[in-house]
Parts: sequence; structure tokens; C-alpha cells
Amino acid sequence: MSVFDPLTGAPSEDHEQDILMIAGSRSEVARLAPVATAVAAADRIQGITVATGPDPMTVHETFEALGVPADITILLPADVGPGVADVAAALFTRLDRLLVDQDPSAVLVHGGGLAAAVAATVAFWRRIPIVHMQAGMGTDDLLCPFPQEAHRRVIGQLASLFLTTSGSALGSPLGPNVLTIGDTINSLPGPRDRGCAEAVARVHDEERRLVLVDLQRSSSSPVLSGLADLLERYPRIEIVITGELAADEPAPALGRHPRVTVVPELDLPDGIAVLGAATVLVSDDHELVTDAPGLGTLAVLVDGPNVPQPGDSIRSISAPEATAAVAQVLDGDHGRRPAPSDGFEAARAEQAVAWMFGLCRSPQLSEDPPGRHGGTGSAASAEESTDA
Repeated sequence: MSVFDPLTGAPSEDHEQDILMIAGSRSEVARLAPVATAVAAADRIQGITVATGPDPMTVHETFEALGVPADITILLPADVGPGVADVAAALFTRLDRLLVDQDPSAVLVHGGGLAAAVAATVAFWRRIPIVHMQAGMGTDDLLCPFPQEAHRRVIGQLASLFLTTSGSALGSPLGPNVLTIGDTINSLPGPRDRGCAEAVARVHDEERRLVLVDLQRSSSSPVLSGLADLLERYPRIEIVITGELAADEPAPALGRHPRVTVVPELDLPDGIAVLGAATVLVSDDHELVTDAPGLGTLAVLVDGPNVPQPGDSIRSISAPEATAAVAQVLDGDHGRRPAPSDGFEAARAEQAVAWMFGLCRSPQLSEDPPGRHGGTGSAASAEESTDA
């Protein structure tokens, strides 16, 4: 297979400016896919999506699942080693070659993942403007989450345009190139499953906290036994149970509780929407747990491999102790409460990039943007489901 597989070809002659939107994980796709949709809808810039990272095919599939074609997929060499340095070395070579071949007007990355850090670095070397969108975790601890927070700060120093969730992000340069757009994950459609949509709506509207429980192995069943105690102890939490164990007792019995939603199988778009709204994830799926910190969600990995790091956002706990770990998170109030959303976050990102290119006078959307409709984000979709 080739190093990259362009599906769109060269930028259209109708667009003088083009931007590569580079994602290296599912959580990055969740933020970049809505921007790609907004770029296509505004039709001022040629947007090209790039799937890459340590597992590029998973990133590719996530773009497709969210309704956005993955225009280019960067494949790693078959013999690349498992270490971070091995993957980074391969990405440096292949992303640099991509930038030479595509010669984009700008590069857009999100957060502080490995692929984002590499893409920003090679773009800086090639003197290609970098747009850095940080809508996930941002902390005052350089080691939390590790190593994403350090990467995020480095990218912020290289960026020409820095897009934040609210105000100037920690570690970012101060100046007119720091613009607030909100969290673009809210521009994704909300969960299609009605129960999940209603649970997410209550989280947004009533400032509740959501615990997502995704369990596959029978050895994880003690986790379910402890959920009743959590419901009694925390009257303002919602629990969504999914995975193989959702079909077996005690999950169906728990599902009769008004604050518990049981969905045996969540498709990928619904899974991302619920995980993004959650305060904490409890799962025995290592891949899912790895995605959680990028969406601002703390995670409890049940009986899984985990190498503790300073400021780790993932805790590896035995099944009988998992709910106690969730209680520690809730008691410490470390969970992220979703910010209010009007559904225009992705449109704001497109407007900011168009302003950087000189295609519009203001980096800010008007109060009533023509041709755009608010309320398409997860919170708004959930409200519609509740009102239905």
C-alpha cells in the first residue's frame, strides 16, 4: 500500500486556500470531523482530512462512521517498532512527505497527541501555518495528561492560530491569534439511541454527571453489583451501561431505575457522543479507555494492563474495587461538566480559518449566521429527544 491514499486529488481551482485536517486518534476525529463538515458547507476553503497515528485505519474508520470521508490515510511501515519513538520517527518522515506533495495553505490539528505534535513540527519546519484547536483537557500540570499536555503546549507555541474552548488556554501564547470557539464535539449529532439522548440531555440541562459503564468480560460482573450503591449515594448521576454484560443480570434490573440507561450495543457515533459527555468511564476495553482522556473523561480500566504515569488520567482497578474508584472521582469533583453549546462551534472554527486566510473581515460569526442552523450538537439533539 502507498504511503498515503488521496481520494480527493488536488485542491479545486475554485478554492485558492486549502487546509489539511490531521487526526491521529478517535478523540481527535470527534473534534475535526465537524470542522470538515463546516468547511465543506461554507465552501470557501478546500478541506482535506488526513487519518494517521499509531493506528491509522481506526482513525480512517472513525472519520467514515461520523459521515466524513477520510481523504488521505497515512500508513506506517509494516516493520515499525512498538515504541513511541519508533512510531514518531515513521510519522515524521511520512507526514513531511505528505506536506511536500500537498503543499497546503495551512495544517489543522487538535490537542496534544503524538500525530498532532509531529504534524505541527514538520509544518513549522516547512513554514506552513498551523491552526491548533484544543477543545479537550488543558491543565496546569505539565504531566497531566501525560504526555499530551506537554505536546499541547509545544504546539501552541508553533501555531499561527490557536482555537480554545473558553478564553486563553494554559500554555498558549497571548495575543489576537487566540480565539474562543467552544468544543467542536458539540457540533456532532447527538446520540441516535433515544435513551442515551435523554440521558445526555439531562447531563447538559440539569448539570448532572454521567458514568459510562462498558464491560465485555464476565470477570468484570462485580462492577455491575456496585452500581446500585452509586445511584443511592449520588442522586445527581446518570449511568449508561453497554457492552456484552449489558444483556445479563443485574444490568436489565438496573435498567428499570430512572437514572440508568441500558444499551447492549452502542454504534461508534453514539459511543463517542456518550463518552464525550461522561465524567468517568468504567471499562475493560483498553482501546476505549485510551480514548477517554482525549475527550476530557477520566477512566477506570477494569483488570487491565496499565503503567502508572505521573498525573495519569487512567486508573487500573480490580473489578470489585472499580465502583469505589468511581466514587473517588465523583467525590473529588474531577469530572468535566459539559459546557453550554449552541451548535455553532465547528462553524466558528471554519470562520476563524477563513479570517486567517483573508476570506472574511471578522474571525467571529455574526449572531445569526446566514445559512447555518444551531442546535445540531449533542446537547441540542438530546433536548429534541426529550421534548419529543
